[in-house]
Amino acid sequence: MEGILIVIVLSIGWAILKAIFSGVTGIGGDDSSSSEEANKFTVKVKKGKPPKNTGLTIDCYNVEMAGMISHPTDDQVKIILSIQDVTDNENENDAGAPVLSAHETFSEKGSRVLGVERIYESGPRTYFPDWSLFIPVPIDFIIPPHKGKRRIKFLLCVADTGTTMERGSLADTSGLQHISTDIINFTFKEPGYMDELINKEKVEDLTIKLGMCMAAADGHLDQKELNTIKAWVKNLTSLLDDDKAVERNKHFSNFLKSSSIAAKSNKISLSNLVKDFNDIASKSQKYTAMQLLLDISGADGTLSKQEDIFINKIAKTTGINLSTFKEMKNKVIANVDNLDLSEKPSEESFGLTEDMDDAEKMKILRKEYTKWNGQTNHKDSKKKKRAKEMVKIIADLRKQYSS
Repeated sequence: MEGILIVIVLSIGWAILKAIFSGVTGIGGDDSSSSEEANKFTVKVKKGKPPKNTGLTIDCYNVEMAGMISHPTDDQVKIILSIQDVTDNENENDAGAPVLSAHETFSEKGSRVLGVERIYESGPRTYFPDWSLFIPVPIDFIIPPHKGKRRIKFLLCVADTGTTMERGSLADTSGLQHISTDIINFTFKEPGYMDELINKEKVEDLTIKLGMCMAAADGHLDQKELNTIKAWVKNLTSLLDDDKAVERNKHFSNFLKSSSIAAKSNKISLSNLVKDFNDIASKSQKYTAMQLLLDISGADGTLSKQEDIFINKIAKTTGINLSTFKEMKNKVIANVDNLDLSEKPSEESFGLTEDMDDAEKMKILRKEYTKWNGQTNHKDSKKKKRAKEMVKIIADLRKQYSS
């Protein structure tokens, strides 16, 4: 847990703090209102690189919190982050349009709506005395409804542990204890998710085809890889109304069969497929597709050289931020059961390119070595094993470029 939790011992009586979406109302007793106001739950959002211990090296909106996270009766609370677009609101205090996430780590369960939940220890008088990082949200993962200059509201709620989110809002506000908001200006240069609707269905089909090619990159279609694609397809219909969901599910059922047959028989032109995809896909759709390809690559527990080469090639053609992509891929590498160490790993796995000189490559490899070496004592045995394997690979590459 980030930060230091302190329990305040007050000499006055205690009453329940109850919140509504327009703000937090504190009920403290006698003359302690100034103390409660000073310790009011507050969120602020800062743009920049997150702390090193997060493992992220890309620009983020760092969501920080301070003040009361108290609960009158329970010893735990759930802190929930949601982000809304309030650009078109007459009153920015009103609920805005949902903001989507390009990465499932920052999504509500079962949908693409951006939302993060964490459990914290709490009590009647628990608070953060200093600013504490709740979570860094990568800027490239934020998808508002429309392109251009937007007003984005970050909502951070402290609630009962049973409280849930639905499409960017609390499903039930009865368990809400504290809430705070921070609104920022955000320029989105890609089409927003409402703008994407024109080409949405075609992009989905092209993404499925890319997924099938990814699954077949190592010479065969594994059932676990196919199941990953099917699960991704199922998630696509989660925000559709019933009639549209039935229509798309029927289409997907047929399309999955035809594209898997085409991939197995090597009848998909990858160059044409990639061109068609890049011509109409937005950046967020490209990140979503790359995440699917990464999930497929790790679905069977093995990341092979063929899969690595394939996915690096696709990432380069899309024009996405390669540092962001590398962070995404590192999470897959850390969790696969086997790396194909009998073959020389692709140097592109570590961000090395042909136009770099040896000094530039050594600088990157030193950073990678430090990062993976720091995980060689990880309590998770799988991650510990993977870190040791990656350290060996990087050490061999460093020898190559230091000679």
